[in-house]
Amino acid sequence: MKLADVNEIIRGKLYGRKSVKIKNILPPDQARSGDLTFLFDPKQRTRASVVIAVQRIKGKNGIAVSSPKRAMYVLLRHFAKTKFKSGISLRSLIGQHVILPRRCRIEPFTIIRDNVKIGNNTYLGAHCYIGPNVMVGSFCTLQPNTVILNGSKIGDYVEIQANTVIGSQGFGFIKNKGYKRIKHIGGVVIEDHVEIGANVTIDRGTIGNTIIGKGTKIDNLVQIAHNVRIGQNCLLMGQVGIAGSAKIGNNVTLCGQVGVSDHVEIGDNVIVYAKSAVLKSVPANKKYSGIPAREHRAALRALARLYKKQ
Repeated sequence: MKLADVNEIIRGKLYGRKSVKIKNILPPDQARSGDLTFLFDPKQRTRASVVIAVQRIKGKNGIAVSSPKRAMYVLLRHFAKTKFKSGISLRSLIGQHVILPRRCRIEPFTIIRDNVKIGNNTYLGAHCYIGPNVMVGSFCTLQPNTVILNGSKIGDYVEIQANTVIGSQGFGFIKNKGYKRIKHIGGVVIEDHVEIGANVTIDRGTIGNTIIGKGTKIDNLVQIAHNVRIGQNCLLMGQVGIAGSAKIGNNVTLCGQVGVSDHVEIGDNVIVYAKSAVLKSVPANKKYSGIPAREHRAALRALARLYKKQ
């Protein structure tokens, strides 16, 4: 690909040699002659021949754009496009009363139990397990070893990475000569345009549903307990844990290793910083940090006093 071809995709202001050829797209510190890189800091040095940044870089060929991150998104999305190939492997196992569209792809050793409905243009990777009475929407991608247990409902344009389990039994017990498990008979509802990382667990409701709102993005290694309700367009980063019946508003960001206690409510547009513990409900439109979580500025002032030199 040539520099001019890249500019046809990202639509910036091209400068330098339009015909220069690009071998690879690499980070600034790894790029060499013939490579393209993105500079989020125009002052950063790189040996790349082609750079994409917010301004012209002296001595380089490149494209000036208003947002290098958005340009990266557009360019990588272009390269990641693959042609959907429909087909059902003869080595898959499909139960009774399963509704499959004309266009879907089911890889080897996938198991689909009875009364399942799969939407159009949906991909099920090898060794997936789809339990009875599950609904999976259209244009979904379930990577290998994904497990969707009975009664779960997956919306359209949902992406689930490998080894994630949806609809497992929640962690609920009653003490009676030891601990006796409370059977969870609810379900899980994953709304449209949700992305779920690898090794995530989302438990079914005890009664009623665990709900993941439209557009929410969940990182790897996240635990979501029974009857949790997560709003729309939330971000849950790695190792977040949310206990049973917690309610998370819209546009909430939970950074890495945040813990949320059971029955807690978090308002809309809240940001909770890494390694914090939300032990009681917090109102909307604020930032929180610490253990227990408190307003971020108050937490910083407390830390400043704690570490103040005597």
